[in-house]
Amino acid sequence: MPESRRRKAAVQKKRAQRELEIEKNREPQSSPRWWAPLMVGLMVLGLIVVVTAYVTGGNWPIPFENGNYNLFVGFGVMIVGFLMTLGWK
Repeated sequence: MPESRRRKAAVQKKRAQRELEIEKNREPQSSPRWWAPLMVGLMVLGLIVVVTAYVTGGNWPIPFENGNYNLFVGFGVMIVGFLMTLGWK
């Protein structure tokens, strides 16, 4: 036998209240403790690689034939650090 509209509304209201209570009791999710230090560390490490490559003319920290690859490596490390900020809670 089909349920009346009033009964459906009451059941849906109770269900919504239960879901709201569950949502309130749930602990907020946060990032692991190592996330922020690693994120900042990668950004600083990338900055150090880029600055070192500029100061040494691209011959150090990684000796490539073309010194511009050190800049790519440094910016790549920094970009990974910045992308990690998207997942930080």
